This record gives sequence, C-alpha cells and structure tokens, in this order.
Amino acid sequence: MSKVLHSLKNIIGKNNYISRTAIIHENVKIGDNNKIYNNVVIYPNTVIGDNNNIFNNNIIGEYPVQTNTKYRDYDFTKTFGTNIGNNNFFHVRNIIFAGVERPTVINNNNNILAEVHIGHDTIIYNNVTLYPRVITGGFSECMDYSNVGGYGFIQQKKIVGKYCMVGGSQLVAKNVFPYFVYVNGKITRLNHIKLSDDILKNEIEIKKLAQEYYNGNRDLNLNKLPINIKSEIKLFLKKTK
Repeated sequence: MSKVLHSLKNIIGKNNYISRTAIIHENVKIGDNNKIYNNVVIYPNTVIGDNNNIFNNNIIGEYPVQTNTKYRDYDFTKTFGTNIGNNNFFHVRNIIFAGVERPTVINNNNNILAEVHIGHDTIIYNNVTLYPRVITGGFSECMDYSNVGGYGFIQQKKIVGKYCMVGGSQLVAKNVFPYFVYVNGKITRLNHIKLSDDILKNEIEIKKLAQEYYNGNRDLNLNKLPINIKSEIKLFLKKTK
C-alpha cells in the first residue's frame, strides 16, 4: 500500500497502480487508470485525471514561494493547488509547484521529461513536450503543440505560442509568436516540422504579422488569414496584452 495521508479526504478512482512507496497527501483527487511509481509525492489540493504515467521521484503540487510574505509559512490552505488532465507522461524527478493565484495546470497529452521544474501558476496546454531540465517561471504558459528544448528557461509571465519550438539552453525572455522556432533570443523561421499545409501557405503573411508584433503593434490586422489561424493568433494576442 502507498502512504495515503488523511485518506478520508481523498478521492481515488479505479484501476490505478500506486507504488507502496508513493506518498499522497490529503485533499487529493485521482481519476482512473493512472500509474504512479516509486517515491512520487503528491501534495494537497492536487487533481489528477485519467491515464497518466508518473515515473519515479516526481513531486506534484509542492508548496510555492513568492515574494509575498504570506507564502513563507508551509500552509497549503494558502495555495490553489495543481490540476493535471489526461494521458500525460512524467519522466523521473520532475517538480511541479502549486499555484499562488490560480492552479498550476498541465492539461492533456503532454510529455514532461526528466528533472523539469514547473513554476507556480504555469499553464501547460495540450500536446506539449518539455525536454530534460526545462524551467518554467511563475505564470508562464506553453500553448498547444509547443516544445521547449533541454535546459530551456521560460521567464516568468512569458507565453510560448502554439506550435513553437524553443531551442535547447535558450532563455525565453519575451513572448514567442505562434508557429516559430526561437533561438538566440529571437524567432528564426516557421516550425515546418509541425505545421500543417494551410499554415505554411500563409507563411509570408504570418512572418509579416510577427514582425509587426515585435515592433510593438498589438492591434494586428488578421483579415487575410483563414479562420483557424486567425483564432490561434487572436488567443496569443489576448494573452500577451
């Protein structure tokens, strides 16, 4: 049996494998068909969906620290916890901090590889890959299908747009416009490996809009783009105002 603390306040679904060396704190909800391996620690106010694979020594929902002094006491009633969706893979020794103003969120179908540090209030959307030893600062976001290479660091409150690829060992100190590869502090080209033909057909217009964005224009004219691309860029603009 795993160590389930204050188990009356936990809800654990069906067909889960939970190692006997895992520690699950109070006020945790776990769905169905999850695999939780050796020495995983799940802290209070964590919600985990279905079909997640959580390898050895992951720490989920750890107590966050912000400069505000109310977070200097180890009191989980002051935090907003961590929400994890479905079908995620967590390799070994990742640490995920709970939120201080909203839950830290990892949605669906994501790959979180070894020794990743996910800061408080981070949002990881869907189909995202974070390679080993990535650090996300507080309130940062990685949108759908984005990748961050090993040892990458996303500065707090920065957004990595949909389908972006951030190179290894890169500092993301500004928002990354959707669809681009980000290296040496700037976007370089569209991420051709991931993008569909309808996006690539609009490459010239997307590059023009990205340049306007980095020149300080936040009121971009998206009328020349198909509806799906327009909606994706609109969402990014809304989040980066």
